[in-house]
This record gives sequence, structure tokens and C-alpha cells, in this order.
Amino acid sequence: MNKFTLQLMSASSLAILLSGCSLFLTDHSDDYQDGTPTAATLVVPEGSAQSKDVLVIPNEDKIANLEPSKPFTTPRAPFVFYPMVDVGVIEQDDSLEFFVPANIEQSKRIVADFLTALHGAGDPISSQTQDQLISIPFDFHPQGWWASLWSDITRLHPAQTAFSFRFSESGEKTLVSVQFRNEQQDVEPSDWMSPVNDNDAYSVAVRLWGAIGRQLNQSSAYLSNRDDASSFPVWVDHQGLYAIHLGSNVSQSDIEAKLKAADIYLIPGAEDKLAPVRPEDVARVGDVIDFSVPLSSGKKLESIKTIRRDLDDVSWEEREYTYKITHQKAGDFLVIDVSSMAFPEVVSFHLAQRFVN
Repeated sequence: MNKFTLQLMSASSLAILLSGCSLFLTDHSDDYQDGTPTAATLVVPEGSAQSKDVLVIPNEDKIANLEPSKPFTTPRAPFVFYPMVDVGVIEQDDSLEFFVPANIEQSKRIVADFLTALHGAGDPISSQTQDQLISIPFDFHPQGWWASLWSDITRLHPAQTAFSFRFSESGEKTLVSVQFRNEQQDVEPSDWMSPVNDNDAYSVAVRLWGAIGRQLNQSSAYLSNRDDASSFPVWVDHQGLYAIHLGSNVSQSDIEAKLKAADIYLIPGAEDKLAPVRPEDVARVGDVIDFSVPLSSGKKLESIKTIRRDLDDVSWEEREYTYKITHQKAGDFLVIDVSSMAFPEVVSFHLAQRFVN
């Protein structure tokens, strides 16, 4: 008997054995369908109390009722704004200058830490000397795969932004001059310019202003600045947006007085609207405005009237903003919503400066 015949006979015997079990053994798997439930009725003497399924608490009538001693107060989330030290700001033609109440070493350390947080992994510093720090180029608008491939083919790569920080002593403070330039592959870099000339660079600069003020408040660079820090009205959050500390238990008249002193106006008929200009000067969708049309002769026709369909060409000063007064343990704060703006950090910085100057 060969090996194949033996395997075939074994498999046949096993199949006959398994199929034959059902001929001799009864299948009881469906017997439950024909079964009937058994139930017994509890027989009690006549006049007995009706039984109930309830939770019995011993001496329940002797337990005093629990009544709250005072109304419940909903817990508040942690406040997201942090106090700042007064850091002076001056806009020059080719730079933005910060007057930092700290020495050069501490100022350089704060700027280096800020660049590290901005860049993420890796070293964000390209070169540094005793009085200058230059960052690597930052790519604020990363390309997709197809755009990157097209740039490699055409050899026209997008420009990236590098920053320069110069440090010099100015009395007991450090003067930090911030500049930027555009760097592009296979192209000579541009001249150093003021961050005011570019929205991305301006956003980084105003966030640095808040980071310096917050870090100095936490580290107390000079003991003499402790009281000044608490009186500075601008507070900052971790996203670079600012709030105004109004004081404690301020009234509506106090709020209106502080807004008026900062040249900020409340919008009549709206409970939560304000603007940096008078209400009649606020730009709104639907306004009738002049529209200039270039002619073939090179002149412009100024008499055409049109309806404003959007606010894309309107500056931050001519817009209205929603605001709210937040009451916290540290006091009352004015929070202006700038989330609808393309560069909210810049607009929040401009509005905060109204309360400083």
C-alpha cells in the first residue's frame, strides 16, 4: 500500500466517522425552544402587607437633610493672560526697536528662546556675535509637493524670512533692534528692513514684544520693576494676543473713560462693539464708496460710485471689533476679538498700544 492510498483511506475513515455521529447521537441544541418557564407565586396569609422591592435604609427618619449653606458657584477655567513688564517700542525707518529693562545677556537669552519656540526642532540661530544674533531663514508658507516640484523645475524658489537682532546698552536697559530680510535660493538676499514692511515679519516682532514682557515679569530682571510690572495695563496670552487690565470692580463709566482716553469709541446701538475710529468713519459692507477706473490716457476717473462688497481692502483702523469684559480674580480685563483678521497678532498689538501711549 503506497503513501497516497494510506492518506486517502485515513481521510475517508475520518469523514465517515464524523458524519456517522449524527446517526447515533441526538442533537439537543434546540430543546430550549420547546421549554416552558417555571414560575412560583408567593402565597402569603390574608391581611399581610404587600411586598415591595425597595431599598431599606435603617433609621432613615433620623438622618438630617443636607442643605447647601450657600449657592453653588461654577468653577472658572484658568486665566489665559499673563502680566507683562513695560517694554518700550519705537518704529524706525529700517528697524523696530525694543527698550528692554534687562541686561544684554538676559535679552539675548530671551530672544534665543523665542526663536527656538518659533522654529521647533533644530538650531534656529545662523550666526551670532556679542552684540548681534541672526536667525536661519523661516518658511512661513510651506509649499506642497506639486509646488515644490515646480520650483525645482523652474528654479524659482519662494523667499524665506531671516531676522537680525542687534543688542546695545541704553542706560539700565538694552536696546534690541529687530530687522528682517528675504532670502531666496540662487538669489542675492535683500537688504535688512523693518518688520513693519512685511506682515509675517511684523507678526513675529509683535509676538516677541509680548514674550519679552512676559518673561521679564516672571524672572523679575530688576527688583525695581516689580511694581511697574503690576501697573502695566497690557497682558498677553500664549498665542501672542493681548488683553487690557482695567482694574478691579470697574463700572461702565470707568470702562468708557478708559476707552475714550485710548481714542477708542463704542458703537451706538451695539452692546459689544468698538472701533479705533469714530462710528461714522467705520467701513461696512454696503457702503457707497468712490471707485477709480484707469483710462487709456493715463488719467483716473474719480466720479464712479460703487457699493463695498467686502472689507478686504479696509485697514484695521477703519473696522469695528467685538469685545467683552472678563471678570477674573486678578481683576477686570478688556478682551477684543481680532480672530477675523488675517494677522490677528499685529492688530491686537496696535490696539494694545492705544492703552500704553
